Parts: sequence; C-alpha cells; structure tokens
Amino acid sequence: MQPFQLTLSGHITPADKARNDYFYLPFDLPTPAQRLHLRYHYSDPMSSDQVEGGNVIDIGLFDPRCAAFPGGAGFRGWSGSARQEFTITLEDATPGYLPGPLPAGRYQVILGLYRIWPQGATYTVEITAELVDEPPDELPDAPPAWPTAPVAYPLQATGPATQWLCGDLQSHTFHSDAKGSPAQLVAKARAAGFDFLAVTDHNTISHHIHLPALADERLILIPSQEVTTYYGHMNVWGARNWCDFRCKEPEALTAIIELAHRHGGVCSINHPKEGGPAWEYGFELPVDTIEVWQGPWPYRNAESLALWDRLLCAGRRWPAVGGSDYHCPSGEDTNLLRLGQPTTWVKVREHSVTGILDALCAGRSCISAHPQGPRVAMRAQTGAATAGMGETLQTDGAPVTIEVTTEVWRGQGYQLQLVADGQTVFTTAITATEAEIRTPVTAQHYVRAEVVGDAAPAQLPPQAPSHLDRRDWRWALSNPIYLQTA
Repeated sequence: MQPFQLTLSGHITPADKARNDYFYLPFDLPTPAQRLHLRYHYSDPMSSDQVEGGNVIDIGLFDPRCAAFPGGAGFRGWSGSARQEFTITLEDATPGYLPGPLPAGRYQVILGLYRIWPQGATYTVEITAELVDEPPDELPDAPPAWPTAPVAYPLQATGPATQWLCGDLQSHTFHSDAKGSPAQLVAKARAAGFDFLAVTDHNTISHHIHLPALADERLILIPSQEVTTYYGHMNVWGARNWCDFRCKEPEALTAIIELAHRHGGVCSINHPKEGGPAWEYGFELPVDTIEVWQGPWPYRNAESLALWDRLLCAGRRWPAVGGSDYHCPSGEDTNLLRLGQPTTWVKVREHSVTGILDALCAGRSCISAHPQGPRVAMRAQTGAATAGMGETLQTDGAPVTIEVTTEVWRGQGYQLQLVADGQTVFTTAITATEAEIRTPVTAQHYVRAEVVGDAAPAQLPPQAPSHLDRRDWRWALSNPIYLQTA
C-alpha cells in the first residue's frame, strides 16, 4: 500500500465566477485506492445566509468515469459548504458522498463559487489517498446502486383513487446541511403519523441507500433530491439516479428536468419567493408541480401563493404542493419550524411511491398547515358534468356559473374562502368539525379553496418570534378545478 499526497491551491476572482459558477481542479491517482480523503479551506469565509462580506465556496467530487453535464456518471458526492473535509472508502463514505471503488485515473474536485467577494478567494485543497498495488479481480467498477431499477416517466398508477395519505415532501438530514440522521428524521415522521416522507438532501443521493432499511408498510420513503442551484431550488422525487445541479440558464435546467424524467422523477419548483431563495429561471419549463407553501405560513408564503394564482390565470396548470424544508436536528426542535409544517395530502390509486407521485402530478392533493390541521377538498358540477381537484370541467362558455361543493375537516372556527381566477369570490364561517359547503361560483379559468384565520398565541411554540404577524394565516389549501370551454 502506497501513500499519496497532493495539495492544490490558487486564487479565484469574481471574473472566474462570471465565466462559470463551478471551478474544476483535476488530479490523477496512478493506481486504484482503498481510501481517499480531501480537506479544503478558503479565505474570508462567511455563512451562506450572509449576502456580503466574504466568500462561500462549496465542494464536491467526480471520479474518472465522467464529469460531463448533465448527470456525469462519475459523481461521487457533494457537501456544499457544510463540511470542510470528507472521506471515501470502498465500503463507507462521509455523508453526502458515495462509497465504492476508487479507480486509477483523473478525478475532478468541483468548487461551487456561491459567493466570491471583490477581493477574491484564495483556496487550498489537500488530498491524501491510500493506493492499492494490486486491486482484487472482483473489484466492481461502479459505486453501490439503489437496489430497484428506475421506473419510466410519466408515472402511471392503476385503479380508482380512494385512499388519502399524508406526508412531508421536503426534508433534510446530515447527508447535506442538517444535523440529524435519516433514522432520526424517520422517527419524527412516524411520530407525526405520516404515510410518506420525501428525504430531499441537497445535490446528492448518498442518503438513498439507507432508506429501504428505514421504510416499512406503514411509512413510504420516497428517494428524492433537492437540486440546489445558485438561481433556485427544485425537488426531484422518485428518481434513484443522481440528477445534476450545475446550471445557470433555463435551457440547462430543462436538460436536468428531462434527465430526471428519464429516471422516473417528478420535478417541482421550490419556494419561489424572496429569501426562498427566489426562482430565477422563469416558468417556461417542463416541471410537474410547484411548491406554494414552505414552512409555517408567515415565511412569505403569501408571495408563492400569489405567484401561483397568476400562473393559473395565465393558463399554467401546475398542481400545488407543500413542504416543510425541515432540517432535522440531532436533538429536540428549537425553532418555529417543525416537520409536517405544512403537510401534503394525496388521494392515491395505489399505496406506493408511484401512487403518491401520480396523485401529485394529477393534482389530487391538498395542503394542511400541520398533520392535525384543517383539510379541504373540492368537487364541482355544471349540468351533468362533474370534476374534482386537478380535473377539468367542460363548460359551454366562459365565464360560467358552476356549483362547488367543498368538504372541510377540522376547520371549525376558521373561514372558508373560494378563489376564482385570482379573486376571492366567496367567504363563509366554518361552524362544524366536518362541514360540506355548497355554493354557486362564476369562473372562467379555475376555482380553488382555502381555509383562513388568525393564529392564536397557544398555537405557536415558545421559540416563535414575539413580533410574528398572526393575522390571516392559511390553514389549508386545495388544488384547483379547471374550467375549459368544450
């Protein structure tokens, strides 16, 4: 066994970032290795939450197989700026990275230039390896894979949609920038009474291999990834292969979406609002859903909801989803955010990952503020034609008056609002724990329902900010029923 040591250093300027958000540092292993360790540091580091005053440089690694965009086959991991060092061996790796063979050849350290201040950044990357003189003949030529083959897109579940399932569509572990393990996160999901959970660690799939052992018949774990770019975030649910994140222009993001679809993935725009971070790619993209509710309602979710209404008015038919963006702690929760705030409900054709994603794409879903919070569903009728959430009601003209039936569970004390074509057209008090409310509505493009009301102080955890605006929170949202002239 031979030791290998190498130090790479240099200086990165704002002009480098302007050319490419990603900076590659190649190095060669002369023979295979059984262990590879990288450590890096850079000048004037600052928190990724800051906006000025220093540098934020992320890190990842590709092996000799391929680093090409999109979806380079040599992807071995990504840790953003959450870690300053990582190790890969044949059987184990630092969370965020994939264990497996370390063949001889050219590797690429990838530095993500998230923020480079005007003075630039001086970096140093220290690489050590334990080289193998004679690798065993049976050494495989690829890292361990998810044990199930990818499915085809679009997803097709079978049978009638009869069963409601609830869960959280955005969560993180220590495989990216949270402190808690997948086991700790799954334990919280079980305690919340979830039927499903999407584990969406940033820009990696290293958590996927741990999910089968944590799932059971009661709790479905959806292999997922949050494609975290410097211009917006996007969830990919159901794709077991790694999906790229190295993009700046809408055309490049479209290539990533198409890659995700080829691997059976469903793509969703995340938190398109100020501080979300905002979404800068525009909306002429082949995504499947849009996250209109991230975290507790005061987290600027009114911006995402208003954007969605504008898109619906313009004819875009993207179903709405919610996700907590919960970063699991290693201990108790210490802030306002909890897993399942909000919770997404789906009406499925089958109890499976495919069934859940099929329901999301079809819009057979609604969003609650938390697992025990109010829930709302809709159906509409005109003449003999009927439609439910996510479906289209054929009409003879536009605008048209339709009969809308809204079911509300656990909404007593709040108000039901119906929104048609971006405007609130009906409001009434909810006076029963289970209510069915019928009313005529005139609409041209769509109608949707929401449960609205002030938050009582007792509903907030002790860690909630004292200045929090508790007025007019959304407690539940439906997906739309669309109208279309025959």
